[in-house]
Amino acid sequence: PPAADLPPSALPITASDRQAAEASQPGDALASDINNMQVDNSSDNGEDVVMKDKLLPKVKQVSKCVYCESNSAESLKTVPCLGCGSRCHIDCIKSAAGFRDKILVGDDFFHFKCEKCTGGAERFRRYHLSWVDVVHITLFNLTHSPQARASRLRGSDAAGQFSSSEHGPQEYGDSRVYFHYKADVAQFIDQHWGYFWTKPRGETWVNSASSALSTNSTENVPEDGRFESGKAKYNKNGMWALTDDLRFPSSYDSAQQQKTRTVMYSFAEDGSLVELRAQAGNGRRKRRTDPAPKTPTPGVRGTKKSRNDPGTPTGSALAYAASAGGGAKRGARGKRDKQSEWAISMWPDIDNMPGPVHMSREETHAAAQFVIESDRLTVWNDKGYRMAKASHGVEQGAWYFEAQVLAPVRPEFNLRIGWSQISGDLQANCGYDVFSYSYRAKPCTRFHAAIGSPYGEDYG
Repeated sequence: PPAADLPPSALPITASDRQAAEASQPGDALASDINNMQVDNSSDNGEDVVMKDKLLPKVKQVSKCVYCESNSAESLKTVPCLGCGSRCHIDCIKSAAGFRDKILVGDDFFHFKCEKCTGGAERFRRYHLSWVDVVHITLFNLTHSPQARASRLRGSDAAGQFSSSEHGPQEYGDSRVYFHYKADVAQFIDQHWGYFWTKPRGETWVNSASSALSTNSTENVPEDGRFESGKAKYNKNGMWALTDDLRFPSSYDSAQQQKTRTVMYSFAEDGSLVELRAQAGNGRRKRRTDPAPKTPTPGVRGTKKSRNDPGTPTGSALAYAASAGGGAKRGARGKRDKQSEWAISMWPDIDNMPGPVHMSREETHAAAQFVIESDRLTVWNDKGYRMAKASHGVEQGAWYFEAQVLAPVRPEFNLRIGWSQISGDLQANCGYDVFSYSYRAKPCTRFHAAIGSPYGEDYG
């Protein structure tokens, strides 16, 4: 759909080394009956399903493990119970007993309920992770875990994919520990790919990791940026550090992001991820159907999808869209290939809904950080590059749309406007992946798959 994303600005349309040690709890500190505890890795109806996390009454997190009853504030391997708020040690959780050593420090992106809150059957599953989550967990481990650094050095890179003249750990004077985005961060992610996801690696995944760093840096998000750029501060190309190396990645989630977290995986006995099947009405893979008959847009004739013109960008048009030929039917998806199959499967096409075109609030269309105003035509974002899309898609013909750029909330704004398929990453720049194309305001640049070239004139 027409998509826009914006860094620290609010535009309308579319779009140290501090000492920290992992505190492991001794086995004799566990609750006496923990070994007899039941483990529940299923849904309420007994079936493993992809599900949106139910909105529970907000509870205050408590730095005390309900199992061993010791303080968990100093541990880097804890996870909060969604029921009582207690931060429990990973070592104390029965359902993670077979793979607790594999869980990375700082990673608490789990749907977890302790035995006391469930009446005896723990619940422990994995949330879907974004690129920002993965990059942050990676830097957190490189910063805090000597084992993580040693693992990087032992890694195989016969093809030279992660070679670089620079690598971490490096310190430049601000007490932070810096690592290279490719030699350290990307290589760590590559070695732990199966820990984070079950999807295959795409051709541009290293660019995705790099984009997550830059769009969530203190340069783009001055008030609450996660990452510090060595290039910006010390002219050290490709070097990155955590802004606050004791802050868990999950602590950056807004209330809206917490609401949209999706439970995507259960665990095998060895800790490998087991993708949950889709659940109608609750999963990311649901295909929405409208009970009401489709109402065609006035003056636009529906047509069958053409497979003969893959070069034409496809997407949705705004209320201002006009057609120079062709028709509107469904939010289009491009030709499938093995590299991107996972993304297409995760976000199936959605039929155009009846009624006028507007900015969509569907979780497939707008990042949670965006504010879509009541007119459903004005959208803005306060921090970082994100993406929001319109409600209707086009598949064939020549289309254009118009957007009015209003006064920015912050003077250091920027903006990209363009077209995106449904699988375009909402937590990144429009044009950063193979599913979107964009035109940046300043300096005027067009982007696709994170590759830019000069184009047009500055705007906004």
